[in-house]
Order: sequence, then C-alpha cells, then structure tokens
Amino acid sequence: MGAQSLRIDQVLGRVKRPGRKATHEVVAAVLREAITSGQLKANQPLPQAEIAANLQVSHIPVREALRQLESEGLVTYQANRGAMVSALSSAEIREIYEIRAMLETGAIRRAVPNLTTENLVRAASLLDLAEQTDDGATWGALDMEFHSLVYHLDDRPRFQELITELLRRVDRYWLSYSLMLKYRDNFEREHRALLSALTARDADRAVALLDAHLVGACERLIAEIEAADLVTGDK
Repeated sequence: MGAQSLRIDQVLGRVKRPGRKATHEVVAAVLREAITSGQLKANQPLPQAEIAANLQVSHIPVREALRQLESEGLVTYQANRGAMVSALSSAEIREIYEIRAMLETGAIRRAVPNLTTENLVRAASLLDLAEQTDDGATWGALDMEFHSLVYHLDDRPRFQELITELLRRVDRYWLSYSLMLKYRDNFEREHRALLSALTARDADRAVALLDAHLVGACERLIAEIEAADLVTGDK
C-alpha cells in the first residue's frame, strides 16, 4: 500500500485559504489544493464534521464544497462511508491521458506558428528553473506553466479549463508519491526536445514528441500505482 495519509487537521491547517470568496468556495479551494497537491490521497475519507471544525464553518458550505469537488472528479461518495478523495482505475487514467493527448496535441499544433521569441525564451527559462529544483511540487508547477505557455491558450479559456481539469485528476498521484522527481530526467529530456521542435517551428515533430511524452507518462504512472495498489480494481 501507499504512504500513510495525514489527518485532515494536519493537512488543512497548512493550506493557504483564499479571501473574498463565498464560504463554500473557500472550503472547495482549500480541499482542492490539498487534493491536487497530493496532501490528501486517493481513498482518504473526508469527514464533514472534521472539515467544518478545522475551517471554522458550518456543515452546509462543506457539503456544498464536496459536491462541487465531486463534479470535478476529485471526490466520490460511497455508501456507509460518505465523501472520500476519488481513486482512479488504470482504465480511467489511460482514458484521461488519451483525451489529454487529443486536446494538447491539437493545442500545440495550433500554437506553433503563433509562438513569439519571447514565449520561447520564457519556456526555456521555465525548464532551467525546473532543472534546478529538488522540490516535487515546485517542479510540477513549473511543468504545468511550461505546457500552458507552449500551448498558447490565452485566447482559448475553455480549452485551457478542460486541460487544467484533466491535469488535476492525475497530477495528484505524481505529487502524492514523489514520482515527478523519480522520472524527472526522462521528462526534462523530453521537454528540451519539444522546445527544440517548437523553436524550429516544426509542428509535426512537436506533435509527435508531445504525444510520445504523454503516452510515456501514462504508462509510467499506471505501472507505479498498480505496483503500489493505489488504484481501484478496474484494469
């Protein structure tokens, strides 16, 4: 089995709480950050009373927040057990990566002729920063920023929202079990090759490299979590 999950109070007490939001949105934001950062792990119970007490709110906004996170695929409800952090099957993880590949290769093909020199310089600096860090969460954030930048989706907010939601569903596994740093050498080589293709304005090569990058990441993740018994039983 995987690493021991922290108690709700241990996790939520150290997650930054956003201001100027409705109470249920604050609760959802705190729980979302705790889940997507890997601090709350798959199958971990989310007792409403404990969450409400820790965040000093009533049960109503907690219930609303959990329903919101359920719609995002981060929370599930099980009979006699209540709300839990959702766990993905191997088949679900593979499906998410297949959808990501369709969306992200389409985005990068469209982006190639529109990327500016400034974009490419910024992308290179993000890779430099990622290669210098030893913190998995920081590496993951830089990875996400790199991909978002080279997809050039500033004028496609719905496209960006779809990609971000799919990332949230799987990246938490990479973070929970420190897998990003384990495979960083592979990913960093693949990122550099992708940036080289983008700099050369070679859309076909960029698409092929990105597709291979996502397929490889999917297979590595599934192998790791099946070995650690961190997914549901469906293969």
